[in-house]
Amino acid sequence: MSGCYGIKPGYRHRKKIMYWDDTGLTDEFQKEVYELARFHLDKNGYQKVLDIGCGSGYKLMHFFGDCDTVGIEVDKTVAFLKSKYPDRVWINAAQTSQVPKNADIIICADVIEHLANPDELLDLIGSIDFKLLFISTPERKIMRGWLDYGPPEHVYHIREWNATEFRRYVGARFHVISHQVTDVENATQLLICRKK
Repeated sequence: MSGCYGIKPGYRHRKKIMYWDDTGLTDEFQKEVYELARFHLDKNGYQKVLDIGCGSGYKLMHFFGDCDTVGIEVDKTVAFLKSKYPDRVWINAAQTSQVPKNADIIICADVIEHLANPDELLDLIGSIDFKLLFISTPERKIMRGWLDYGPPEHVYHIREWNATEFRRYVGARFHVISHQVTDVENATQLLICRKK
């Protein structure tokens, strides 16, 4: 049985949304998500990478600078990205009509927990013709235990999923081919998915 967005009934979702400024970070978090995505890109001969919620753009440029890349971010961060990497494609997350209709790999590393309505993110991903999706989020049970009912300690997170909830929620839309904890210290869980 699941409540809102696949999370157990009774879970308290944060009501206040705050902007998370990632522009000062490089690869302190989710580095292994990008490394795995790069491994699969090389293994399969892929070239087109779409990074939804690319933050500072550092990991996208560091791991995929030799590829055809598109980064999506909120308006404040897009201005930073266009200034730092003017020769690359950056899209304002509010302008979904500009998002490419196809990509070999989609990366969405620790973005979903920041969104008021994560269904909109999954709708957007589902509208894209992609080969592999790498989507990660903190694993609530590792961070806070089984009895946690939210809201998250991290004030920029609206909600957090345990492994069962996250696989069920994302797996309702996409075919999950791998589910793993990639960084125990930061409780990063990663789903690798294909289209159904």
